[in-house]
Amino acid sequence: MGEKQETLQRVLAMYDIRGIQDYIFRTAKVKDAIGASAIVEDIIEEAMEDAVKKVKQEGETFTTDLIWYDENGVRDFHMEEAADIQVLYVGGGNAFFLFRDQILCEKINRHMSKYVIETTYSLQLAIAVTEYNGDYKKDYNLIFQKMNQIKETMIISRPLGALPVMDTDAKTGYPIVSSSEGKWISVQEEKVEEIIKKKEKEKDVRDEITHAEKIFDNYVTKKGTDSTLAVVHIDGNNMGLRIREQIENISDYDTAVNTMRRISYRINHSYKKVFYQMEYTFNQSNKPDRQYNVLKILTAGDDITYVCNGKLALKTVQYFAEEIAGYTMDGQITDRPGKEDTGYPYPVYKENADDKLKKYGFSVCAGIAYIHSHFPFYVGYETAEACCESAKKRAKEERYRDRENGRVGSWVDFQICKNIQAQNLDEVRQKEYITANGEDLMLRPYFINTDTDYGMEKQIDCRNILRQFTADIVYFQNEKNIPRSFAKELRNTYPQGKETINVLYAFLKSRGWTLPDGTDNLYWKNTETEKTYARWYDALEMMDYYSDRAEEQTGGHNE
Repeated sequence: MGEKQETLQRVLAMYDIRGIQDYIFRTAKVKDAIGASAIVEDIIEEAMEDAVKKVKQEGETFTTDLIWYDENGVRDFHMEEAADIQVLYVGGGNAFFLFRDQILCEKINRHMSKYVIETTYSLQLAIAVTEYNGDYKKDYNLIFQKMNQIKETMIISRPLGALPVMDTDAKTGYPIVSSSEGKWISVQEEKVEEIIKKKEKEKDVRDEITHAEKIFDNYVTKKGTDSTLAVVHIDGNNMGLRIREQIENISDYDTAVNTMRRISYRINHSYKKVFYQMEYTFNQSNKPDRQYNVLKILTAGDDITYVCNGKLALKTVQYFAEEIAGYTMDGQITDRPGKEDTGYPYPVYKENADDKLKKYGFSVCAGIAYIHSHFPFYVGYETAEACCESAKKRAKEERYRDRENGRVGSWVDFQICKNIQAQNLDEVRQKEYITANGEDLMLRPYFINTDTDYGMEKQIDCRNILRQFTADIVYFQNEKNIPRSFAKELRNTYPQGKETINVLYAFLKSRGWTLPDGTDNLYWKNTETEKTYARWYDALEMMDYYSDRAEEQTGGHNE
């Protein structure tokens, strides 16, 4: 009797995919990154559906509910109506399911693991399982502890490597097994090719792959004159912390699961909606001669990666940060100046908007890597990710947080990739951006002010605000202010130190040329950190990587 009760004891399972970043971005080709992204986008849900079908074919009888939202929004969850295999929610890279018993869970898990390895060749499915105790708070904490333990002890299995007589892929080390488009490819690339062909039936994936194949022609400002692209990585701020604050004291399963469903849905759909708005705006989607300036690589919750025309990168990030600021974990705010209700299927707040934005409002940090068309894509991504981490580090400093509630603002950092070591950001910057006398050439990262900052901008020196920074770039781009050759000479002389650049500036001043702020200050000393910074180097370095002209922002070409 006790054995039967044990088999009928519900269990909670948590799923995570390991190795996604390397799987998607460890490639020199954007097309492969898009294909890999298409594979992993819904891999857990697809693996579950496949496993359910396989276990039913084995003669097992059970009920399922694998859908937690639809076109009308989030579906309500009621524990007493839970199916034998019940999805709770999917979010933050994890999926949570409730099973009738341990035996059914194990059968499903075996098939899911097999599906993941057969579909991707190199990804691994991490699974944590715990008994359902009816107390969500306890179960939630326990299953996360188990998942952390599994990740710490889980052996990273590697696919069988190549034998000495085999040719190998230079980046992955996997054996070459077949050819595609006249080139020899590895097993992993072969899997990606298979999924691309399968997913090409879906119009959005087909369009992205078609345009990726000619990406380096599509994304230049002028074909044949500028091959600079930008890899952009955007990530939400303090998402995990604010989610925990909303559910950490909830024990009732119905309340907790419905709360998590709403939060996961709002994060995923808010970020995707703003990205597609931004993509539409910069790609001129409503025009017959559409120019493709923005290409999605990955949109996974608050984790966004895309490639764009290099000169538009800062503008796209600014657009995204300003728009996402109108969305919250608790609904959409529509009473901001100039903001209209978009009809999203979750609450739209016009009252108490300030309180909701301060408590649940979204902000982001972004990293931009500027690369040329021949540059390895994976180096660009890793550099963009490192820049994003740099921006987050700055954003979380106490002196830059909202003093009233500790809210973190939106920041952006960037790096021009001159060699394949660029992703080692700290080393590159220590070597190339610190002068012999210790002056720091960089003021970056930069704060992106939005209309929901509530005075946060006042805590930040204007030199570290993106709006002022882009104005400085435009100043140096205008030859009426200073000849381009002199601006470039300023840029090239800064690394030589104060004495050399002071001599150059004295010459420029004698000719009547001035700096953007009308002063003679080539450096700025931060009184809090006692560090000395080159006031204009960032703007001078970005002269060739930024456009404030409407033609380029909407996909046109300048003649």
